[in-house]
Amino acid sequence: MDQQYSVINQCLQLLKRCDLPTIKKLRVEIQLIQLKRLLLNDAISSEILLSSSGEEMFQGLLCQMQTINSGSAKADALSELMNQLSGMLTLLGGGQASN
Repeated sequence: MDQQYSVINQCLQLLKRCDLPTIKKLRVEIQLIQLKRLLLNDAISSEILLSSSGEEMFQGLLCQMQTINSGSAKADALSELMNQLSGMLTLLGGGQASN
């Protein structure tokens, strides 16, 4: 869980430096914080977090944030990021994700 928590913190730091409009930044930040909160939940299966697909999921999230932060993102990159975050929240929270 420490690695996933660290990835989310890195994403939050990248988000602070992004040139996104404030409202979009806030939406991403809320979902990242919700994801962080879910990681602290003992009920989450460690199998999900420690599996190779779990690691790929978090590394993919970090890569998307780096792409958006670099400014070389395509127009729908933010939409893809929001979809990924929503999927991660649903997976980890058992459908408790909100947009």
